[in-house]
Amino acid sequence: MARYERNIFSDGQELKSWLLNVHEKYYVELKKASAELPHSFWESYSSFSNTSGGIIILGVVEKTPQNEIIGVSNTEKLQRDLWNLVSNKSKVSYRNIENDDVAMYDLDGRQIVIVQIKEAPEREKPVFLNGKTEETYIRTGDGDRRATQEELRALLRNACHGQDSHPAERFTLNDLDEDSVSAYKLMVSKRFPQKSYSKMSDEIFLTEIGACFYDRDTNELKVKRGTLLFLGKCNAIKELFPHYHVDYFNRKGENPRWVDRISDDELGNEEMNLFHFYLRVYEKLRSLSMDEFSLDKQNRRAPVSDFDETLRECLVNTLAHADYDQGYPTIKIEVKNGCFSFINPGKMLVSPHQFVIGGDSRPRNEIVMKLFRFLGASERQGMGGPTIFKSASNQKYRRPEIETNIERTELKVWNIDLADSYPDLGEDEKDVLRVIVKSGKALSINEIKKQIGSTDYRLRKHLVPRLLANNLIQKMGVGRATKYCVSVTSAEIYTQVQMVLDSLKKMIKR
Repeated sequence: MARYERNIFSDGQELKSWLLNVHEKYYVELKKASAELPHSFWESYSSFSNTSGGIIILGVVEKTPQNEIIGVSNTEKLQRDLWNLVSNKSKVSYRNIENDDVAMYDLDGRQIVIVQIKEAPEREKPVFLNGKTEETYIRTGDGDRRATQEELRALLRNACHGQDSHPAERFTLNDLDEDSVSAYKLMVSKRFPQKSYSKMSDEIFLTEIGACFYDRDTNELKVKRGTLLFLGKCNAIKELFPHYHVDYFNRKGENPRWVDRISDDELGNEEMNLFHFYLRVYEKLRSLSMDEFSLDKQNRRAPVSDFDETLRECLVNTLAHADYDQGYPTIKIEVKNGCFSFINPGKMLVSPHQFVIGGDSRPRNEIVMKLFRFLGASERQGMGGPTIFKSASNQKYRRPEIETNIERTELKVWNIDLADSYPDLGEDEKDVLRVIVKSGKALSINEIKKQIGSTDYRLRKHLVPRLLANNLIQKMGVGRATKYCVSVTSAEIYTQVQMVLDSLKKMIKR
């Protein structure tokens, strides 16, 4: 649906134009360099490695209205120093670039060097400088900053995910909620009648499914951390995970008050562990999805069946991938004006791109995910992302969005299209946006005018400027070549970077 900044550089002039207009952002860093690597290069190297990757452009200075291409005076020395230092463990903890990631370009006699920094594997994080973990940097906005102690701990936890499989020391079966265990056992028994789980004691059942285990040295029954999260008493959960907090809100309009809420803060008849939170929230989400309709291939109104699956995948993904040890509020599910927002602490352990294409499943909490699978709530490993995005495409809904950083991950899905997801837009503005979205490419004013019947003046002076001001569309080209396309969202940044870099690499090989 979206278009990207400059996904094809046909020649050096195309590249030059892009360099003159690109701005520093989450995935682009411009640096002045002469014959030596600037000191700040390594800070950006560390930050890109620890977050979502990016590119460092040496020899270009950010200025207004256009950048300045000053070039690098001695590219051979600069690259020689780069390869010597990046392989030196006393300088940087992990080598994160190969030959294909570094390229030199000649633009009107000025040399620039572009370095692609991939996101480092989770097992190699944090990537730090000068042999000191305190010199770990992360990317926020358009700059680099030192990681806090909490962020360092989060990076280390991500490097060894699956910690919910470890025993919850000092906790016993008495810390599990009896009603939760009974209800869960009944549901699993119905899915696997041949196992006779219903006839087992709770102790044997939990051991059989891997939720508990006997210590071989002491023969003591151990409760796993993930099991306590899933089936535990809320007070016991908060003793082990002090920041545990789960919240569901349903809001309407611009009213800050909620019309429906489920939270561990509210007194109820059930222990608000992950199991009961999932059951109650999923029932709420299902009832909301059942009220929505779409058109089938024959343009008949049909119930949205796969959106129910989308909501379930989003909910399970949020609960299974949360970093419950992190010192931030835990889980927040919010419904408002056709938008379903799923927020959990911690960075995704796969890239947004990998999440979208599927095939790679790395749940932060393996026991929690396993317990969901026994319920049939998440049966296809690594396919949650494709399911979510395919559903949106099939229903012509607004494309889901993902934002992930060291602190939190937010996944948003809609059961309305892109235009309707902005209630403040006028109907004519929505028509313009729908035309651009439907086309799948950049359109000129004349091309838009032919489809909606508006005047040239109204499009140029009112409708298009309002969409630009709201960052819903972006302008491409100048003069008569000016066209408009859907703005790039944060969920598509990774793909954008890859497309730019692939184009650059093709140029250098020609």
